[in-house]
Amino acid sequence: MTKKDNCLNNEDEVKNCNCEGDSCECEESCDAESNIITLDMEDGSQKDFMVLDIVNHEGANYVALAEVGAMEYDILRFEEAEEELELSIIEDDDEYNKIAELFTERFNSMQELEEE
Repeated sequence: MTKKDNCLNNEDEVKNCNCEGDSCECEESCDAESNIITLDMEDGSQKDFMVLDIVNHEGANYVALAEVGAMEYDILRFEEAEEELELSIIEDDDEYNKIAELFTERFNSMQELEEE
């Protein structure tokens, strides 16, 4: 992730700012509406992804990311490592299914609230 583009604050919300620290300290200058992060791909290119949601489950952090303009999303585990966030694939099927269910429930709840 390009750290200068986005950071996580203490409430685990992604904010768009110029904060270089481990947690966002510039709440007033962060744009909560912009949840776009830039990731370095294995081929050396960069792609923009929208952070749809973040959950913490049993002490691990997970993020739902959709490539900008795409209708599908990916779920990845993330950990803070030094001054960067390390994203990793969830290889355990049971763990992945549980986290996918959590995101589905959260997205359904958000949609129901919007429809009211």
